[in-house]
Amino acid sequence: MRFEVLGPVRVCTPDGEAALAPKPRALLAVLLAARGRPVTVERLLAELWPAGVPSTAMATLQMHASALRRVVGDRLRTTSGGYRLDLTAATLDAAEFEQTAALGLWRGDAYDGVRAGPSVAAAAARLAELRLSARLDWARRTLAEGRHAAAATELAGWVAEQSTAEGLVRQLMLALYRSGRAGDALTAYDDVTAALGELGARPGPELDALAAAVRRRDPTLDRPTPGVPARRNRFVGRRFELDRAIDLLGAARLLTVVGPGGAGKTRLSLELAREVAEDHDAVHVVELAEHRDGPLDARLAAAAGIREEPGVAVRDTVVRQLTGRVLVVLDNCEHVRADAAALAHALLAACPGLRLVATSREQLGLSGEVILTLGGLATPPPGATDPRADAMRLFADRVAAARGGAGLAPAEQAVAAELCRRLDGLPLAIELAAARLRAVPLSEIMSRLDRRLDLLTGTSPVPRHRTMRAAIDWGYDLLDEPQQKLLRRLGVFAGGFDLASAAEVAGGDPLDPLTQLVDRSMVEFGQGRYRLIETIREYARERLDPTERAEAYGRLVAVWERRLASPPPLDGPAHTEWLAGIGADHDTIVAALDWTLRDGDPAKGLGIAAAMWWYWWVAGRMAEGRAWLDRALAAAPPAPSALRARALRAAAALARNSGDLPAARRLGEQGLSTFRELGDRTGMVAALNNLLITAQAQEDYPASLAFGYEALRIAEDESDARMVAAASNNTAGTLRCVGRLDEAEELFHRALAGFRVLNDRRGEAAALTNLSTIDRRRGRPTPARSAMREALAIYTELGIAEGQLDAVEGLAQLDVLDGDAAGGLRLLALAERERSALGAPSFTPDEIADRDRAEAEARARLGPAEVARAYREANATTLAEAVAALLAG
Repeated sequence: MRFEVLGPVRVCTPDGEAALAPKPRALLAVLLAARGRPVTVERLLAELWPAGVPSTAMATLQMHASALRRVVGDRLRTTSGGYRLDLTAATLDAAEFEQTAALGLWRGDAYDGVRAGPSVAAAAARLAELRLSARLDWARRTLAEGRHAAAATELAGWVAEQSTAEGLVRQLMLALYRSGRAGDALTAYDDVTAALGELGARPGPELDALAAAVRRRDPTLDRPTPGVPARRNRFVGRRFELDRAIDLLGAARLLTVVGPGGAGKTRLSLELAREVAEDHDAVHVVELAEHRDGPLDARLAAAAGIREEPGVAVRDTVVRQLTGRVLVVLDNCEHVRADAAALAHALLAACPGLRLVATSREQLGLSGEVILTLGGLATPPPGATDPRADAMRLFADRVAAARGGAGLAPAEQAVAAELCRRLDGLPLAIELAAARLRAVPLSEIMSRLDRRLDLLTGTSPVPRHRTMRAAIDWGYDLLDEPQQKLLRRLGVFAGGFDLASAAEVAGGDPLDPLTQLVDRSMVEFGQGRYRLIETIREYARERLDPTERAEAYGRLVAVWERRLASPPPLDGPAHTEWLAGIGADHDTIVAALDWTLRDGDPAKGLGIAAAMWWYWWVAGRMAEGRAWLDRALAAAPPAPSALRARALRAAAALARNSGDLPAARRLGEQGLSTFRELGDRTGMVAALNNLLITAQAQEDYPASLAFGYEALRIAEDESDARMVAAASNNTAGTLRCVGRLDEAEELFHRALAGFRVLNDRRGEAAALTNLSTIDRRRGRPTPARSAMREALAIYTELGIAEGQLDAVEGLAQLDVLDGDAAGGLRLLALAERERSALGAPSFTPDEIADRDRAEAEARARLGPAEVARAYREANATTLAEAVAALLAG
């Protein structure tokens, strides 16, 4: 039986809606508002006759109760002083809404049409507030997803119902503005102002500020489309091509935008992604310009935020997680055309809801591929100066930006039109030309261009990319020698870079020439970092002679050798900052690594690869890390060295954390053997610790203990406090696996004390987690929960998701032991989902067994519906939300 109050009150049975007269319906409403609690006769009389209780009310109440009982049966219970509605095994739409916030459950106003007293009115008011809150949450979420038109449509109806709800009006104004309807957004503001004025009020300051921002077209109101990089400047022109691309993509699943370098293929594909994002569940942009070796699957996985899973091919993981309607943009495919075509073919075959946009200088050559050829922007006909032509509009816009708002003078229009024609309307060439007008007259630019471009004089046919090369050539010739030298050397950066990195690669203070390069649009600057666009980066690299190339790359390698020489910081903010910094420079780091393995010193490359393992592990890019380490180990001298041993240990750690235990054992033993041969006792301890964990995961407990006790003995002999703590913690883990809890607990306490003295927060969290497990097994739930929550707080501070999941699972098991089977199962389900997404399996045997037992016990205590509810709640909760709740509880 189902009871519904989110609209007219009704009772639904398998046979349909049951008929109820008004007074029995009002009686039902009062009892439903009580949510299964008894309601006294006196209260019922007051609720059913709020204007005054008649003398016959008692007999009439009994009659209405009998009528209601004929519909609900023995669910209507008579109590000592009144009545109670038993809701066991029944469903109530209001309760469902409170759990799910599903707005589709509503059919009108709560308790609509029921004439009853204050309890029903209070329940209706409470549900109305919850509904408003849910609507606001939906609106924020929908706007964040980029579905502005859908949000505007829904919000318009809601605002019509609640004309003075300023929160809804604010979201409606944002949705309308982001849908290109600024005028309608201001009309919505005027309407709420009028509605509030009738009540003697006016809009609050937040709504006033939003209206002012709409009027001035404040750029902060524009939200970037999820998955698509934000615009750096206005998108001008290409409306015809963009509409054509939308039409083609609507009728095909693979659209390839082809054209010469500098034609704006990337910009058009990103604008296309923005315009159709609302029709897709997700958009992922995969930048391939810097990809050189290996499968493209890892690039796609990184762009989509998909982490690899142990023992599963990256492509299989990607295919399984790219569900629903997904748009993927593969940008700059020309240098990896065959691999890009293979990836596109596999994705289109395996993901029926996927559409793919590729940009390249030639088509991929796949069946079903639709081609959009992109040349230059439309230019005025010869002899004409049409300012409406796309090329002229772009040139005028960029000139105004370069001149601080002063656009083209009327006398410059004819020269500008000729310039646009001679540049074939190529957007990048036009933008470079416009930027020069800050310091060079337009006539001077024309004279330089006229002398350099054979194509534009009409003397011989030249490929279109020569037009871009000429545009860069003349910009390059305007630079003085220090600026030219710096630009060439900056070409070795594969992504963004900071001033300090530029100085080291340049071999001197680059500030003045770098500033000039930014002013002349040869280098971009934003958020404290510099970057070269791809075409100019390729041009700069080509201008390096062999000697200069070796020197520039050698300096770049030295930068990363030095920066990676120190281990990652242990404390939270510094560790988070380190991860972000390495992530931002990752492409440049691997470019330096690749150069060492191809043209430089492979031993230096091995050092960089060995130092990067921690980043690859935390970022979930373990397959990529193992591939680089394998290449470096193969290329570097095979003679035993401390560096080689460290690289073997790093490769072993990545292998273990990706689930390849045999490879982890083999690599770990090679590393240990190398350290032994060198007599490097510190290295031996680290290698033994590594092998200890791997053997433990393989359930080879005798070997694990042997590794652990040897590591502990050497660390004590060397007075290495950090390794003593680590070896104690890891060895205790194996002792706990074999049930030797007394010995394990003693070593865990020793590890915890050591980590705290060293201020090693990650080690402290690991020891706390392990001690919590000991406390739980020994029937000490209070200290177990305290230690696990403290560990969770530390892992959250450090930004280590895998550690958070260990702690969440530990707290879930304690919930099950404390009798909260549903709460424990919800946390276990959430952790299982996050581990799969992160590619972070639990590999400690006794922890796996504990988790499985807790899940089985929770399921045994719950019915099928309760289990399903726990999983629904887990799916609706993010890891961050769960962690925040656990730390606040």
